[in-house]
Amino acid sequence: MRGVHASVFGLAMALSGSVFAANYDLPDNIPQRKPGLWEMVQTGTVGPNKLRSIKRYCLDAKADRALYELELLRNELTVVYSDIHCRPPRFTMEGNVLTGDMICRTNSLTDHQDAGQDYHWKVAFDGDTRATFEQEATPVDVMLLLDVDLVENQKWVGECPAGMQPGDYIDEGFHYNSDADPDEGRKDNIYESSRVVGKMLNEGKEINKRLGAM
Repeated sequence: MRGVHASVFGLAMALSGSVFAANYDLPDNIPQRKPGLWEMVQTGTVGPNKLRSIKRYCLDAKADRALYELELLRNELTVVYSDIHCRPPRFTMEGNVLTGDMICRTNSLTDHQDAGQDYHWKVAFDGDTRATFEQEATPVDVMLLLDVDLVENQKWVGECPAGMQPGDYIDEGFHYNSDADPDEGRKDNIYESSRVVGKMLNEGKEINKRLGAM
């Protein structure tokens, strides 16, 4: 099995690409986060390391849903260079809680049929101004992929500041094994990030197809 791994936290987002439309069947009744600026602080573990990251998103109804799709794209990209493909994600919306999973399996002919990585997540909404997003990623019989156990506390902090349009976000970066807040202040955009990640994902799929199952 090929063992080239692109870390979900270390991907370079400097490439440009054509417009990419994610095709995930998100439930229509996901509670909408209140339009405005959202601060999202993520903590937990990635392999043996403790993670702390901060992002601030300017959201409206369209950007709100696009952000879910971007996170799913990033999950798929994390495993594609390990010759792993993902099945369509499954969602359940009950009350104020969205749960889901995405099962990803190796293309290798020599690996066990369960080899790959499974994603599981839960989003609990507290009105339209707070949410808690929990995600686990569990590798099964594959090299270089790591166990991930993260909790992201999301809260509305006010109107989007001047210079930020819906879809824009500020990525403060992340720290491993430190309680200090990162402060990189890198500006980005949900739609541009989706185009870049989608382009890289499609390229990874094409490479896997050309090389064939190993």
